[in-house]
Amino acid sequence: MTNETIITDEIFTTPEGFSCSVLFKQNYQSTAHIVVNQGGTSSGKTFAIEQVLFCLAGETAKQIITIVGQDIPNLKAGALRDALTIYHSSEILQGKIKSYNKTDRTFEFANGSGTMG
Repeated sequence: MTNETIITDEIFTTPEGFSCSVLFKQNYQSTAHIVVNQGGTSSGKTFAIEQVLFCLAGETAKQIITIVGQDIPNLKAGALRDALTIYHSSEILQGKIKSYNKTDRTFEFANGSGTMG
C-alpha cells in the first residue's frame, strides 16, 4: 500500500514502508545531478537524504553508496544513528537488506547494492 501526495502539482507515491517528509519527496523526485539541502541543526536533512539513498540502493542493483562525515565519532552520532533508525523502522527495508556489518558500518542489500559509512 502506498500513500499519494501532491507535490508541486504532481502526484508522488511514497515508497512502501516509509513515513516520509516533504524534504524526502523533493530529493527523491529530483532529476538534478546535484541537490543542495539547506537547513538548521535537526531539520531532518540527513534523515531524509539517507531515506532517499536507502530507496535508491534497494531499487537499483549493485550501487555503492558512501556516506561520509567530519570524523568517525560524528558519523556514529549522526548519520549512522539515523541510518539504523530508518532500518529498524521499516520492515520492507529490512527485507531488502541482506546484512548489516556493525564493525565496518556497512549495509549490504539483497540486490548487491551497499552503503558504507
